[in-house]
Amino acid sequence: MNKTILMLLTSTAFGGLVSMLINFYQWRVKSKHETDEEERKRLYDDVQYFHGKYRDDEDEIDRLKDEIRKLKAAQVEAAKKRKKKV
Repeated sequence: MNKTILMLLTSTAFGGLVSMLINFYQWRVKSKHETDEEERKRLYDDVQYFHGKYRDDEDEIDRLKDEIRKLKAAQVEAAKKRKKKV
């Protein structure tokens, strides 16, 4: 019994199978890690994109608020001029 187990453990075929299983496990862990890294990079890029878009939108909102403020000021000035003429 012990000789059979010893022969099995030392046989080249069994060692090859164990080696293949270990290599498969390492490949699986490595590919999972690479997939996780790709997903992390994609999410990071998405966050950067939307953060930039948010900043651009905030700038556009500020520009539009300034434009509205100027238009209201011009409207008030026009109303004052009309009152003075009357």
